[in-house]
Amino acid sequence: MRAAERRAEGRRIPSLRWRIVAAVALLLVVTNVAVGAVTVLAYNGYLVGRLDSELATATRRTSTPPQGGFPGSPPDGAPSGSPTADASQPDPDNTVIGAPGQAADTIVAVFRDGTVVLAGYTDARGAQHSLTTAQERTLRRIRDTTTPVTVSLGSLGSYRALAATAGDDVIVTALPLGDLNASIVRLLVVIGSVTLAGLLVAVGAGAMLVRRSLRPLEHVAAVASGVTALDLERGDTDIDARVAEPDLRANREVGQVGAALNRLLGHVARALTVRRNAEAGMRTFVADASHELRTPIATIRAYAELTTRTQDPDEVHRNVARIGREAVRMGDLVEELLLLARLDAAATADATPAVHSAVDLTAIVVEATMDARATAPDHRWTLQVDTDPVTLSGEGAELRRVVTNLLANARTHTPAGTAVVVSLGRTGDAVRFVVANDGPAIPEESLPTLFDRFTRGEVSRSREHGTSGLGLAIVQAVVAAHGGTVSVVSDEVRTAFTVTLPLRG
Repeated sequence: MRAAERRAEGRRIPSLRWRIVAAVALLLVVTNVAVGAVTVLAYNGYLVGRLDSELATATRRTSTPPQGGFPGSPPDGAPSGSPTADASQPDPDNTVIGAPGQAADTIVAVFRDGTVVLAGYTDARGAQHSLTTAQERTLRRIRDTTTPVTVSLGSLGSYRALAATAGDDVIVTALPLGDLNASIVRLLVVIGSVTLAGLLVAVGAGAMLVRRSLRPLEHVAAVASGVTALDLERGDTDIDARVAEPDLRANREVGQVGAALNRLLGHVARALTVRRNAEAGMRTFVADASHELRTPIATIRAYAELTTRTQDPDEVHRNVARIGREAVRMGDLVEELLLLARLDAAATADATPAVHSAVDLTAIVVEATMDARATAPDHRWTLQVDTDPVTLSGEGAELRRVVTNLLANARTHTPAGTAVVVSLGRTGDAVRFVVANDGPAIPEESLPTLFDRFTRGEVSRSREHGTSGLGLAIVQAVVAAHGGTVSVVSDEVRTAFTVTLPLRG
């Protein structure tokens, strides 16, 4: 169904390729029409101007009456308008019509007091022709003027006519516009043919060029379409599709789009990987936390049941003591979870900044080291601190947990006889706190996720030593909340956890 809808939508929306080709074709047509119109107007003006020059010359030639008057003129004293010659041969002697130097089809009409004295033309074969009454009437309306006018003479077509006076006579001379119009028509045909041919060539070449230019963009669209086919909701995070390097270099615009798509796909792939790892870590974390809580709960229930079955005061006291220890263990785990949740909330942009106070970090390190020495006398503890106390701005309880967690980590995960060196000092504008030991090295594969609260370097390590496995995660969260960093290096000779905090106050 979706495929059918996409096909229908594709039919409704024209492609970018044909939009570009259509725009180029339209621009070419408009340009050619504009150029053709200007050319035709200019050429027509030139031809009309040249014809008007010829008409002016012919008018000067015909405006001088021949000796004895115009042929067909009535004799002196005869009434005006009485014919004296054959109407079919208005000028048998070619005195005016068809005179030497006169172009073929040149019309000459002589009017006296509104009456036709002489009117006709000589064709290309030299034969004279009279004008019809309607044609004579059209020419009679022309008066003496300095500019030629265009008139339509029926079957003879259009003419350019100019009137001049000679005494009482009005002489109208007219030259045909047929050749001029034929030239304009030929020019229009040539321009139209060239425009059509150019349009066909431009459309074909434009389609090929646009297709070639947009082919990299089609490849980009294909990459995007391929990504949409992945089932990302089910955890498919392997997005290997990328726009190829040749397509990125095809042109700047496509290169920008392709590079942006590649960066986007990289961000999406990393985000999906982080989400997958976070979900997997969360599942592991929930499973571990459930195990840690289930064990003390089961122990409490078991000892509570045993207590109800005995009347021995000593055994009751032992059971109550064991129940108390397990309750403390559960409380510690819950406190650690709550601390991590609070630190996560404090790390958000909307969280209210914590109110820090001056903390004597030297006193905290000394007290924690003495406690660790008393708790694990089988380790060799060495304390190295500056003579001047190190004071900084922070949360005292949280910083104490950082110190105690690192010391507990060194005490718990190293064998008896291990030398543990605890050092604290200033380094420029920062405080440097180091807990180092010469115990077994941390496996290399565990180092990248050692501070991750959702994964474990050794699955059973925390359970074997009775810890929740959240100590180092809390250390990293607290140090980050104070604007510092924590790192670890481990080899066969030495394992060292280093905390660097900014020295403020």
